[in-house]
Amino acid sequence: MMTAAFLLLAFVPHLQKMATPFLIIYGLSFFFTDFGPNATTFVYPSEVFPVRVRTTGHGIAAAMGKLGGFAGVFIFPYLLQWKGLLGAESAAAIASAIGVIVTLTMLPETKGKSLEAI
Repeated sequence: MMTAAFLLLAFVPHLQKMATPFLIIYGLSFFFTDFGPNATTFVYPSEVFPVRVRTTGHGIAAAMGKLGGFAGVFIFPYLLQWKGLLGAESAAAIASAIGVIVTLTMLPETKGKSLEAI
């Protein structure tokens, strides 16, 4: 959903000048940012790391999430100045799509398993 919202923000002409549609699409992207990557960064690590290193693994996952957030906030204005809204939002859409691919292909499913079994 984040990828779709970012693509809409990138490719719909003059969307940033239409307050209501822009706010709805931006709001959806923000909601799914908290719903998707936030859950992967904060909930998932508490399930997948062995008990003896769970807090360390959770801390590293949280730190990487913060580092990714910093990088995005730092790079976005440069992309916006260099390639405009199209470039900046397209980069956000690409990053979101990569996140989906990594999550679906590299992270083990934990549903129905005990913490010890995972």
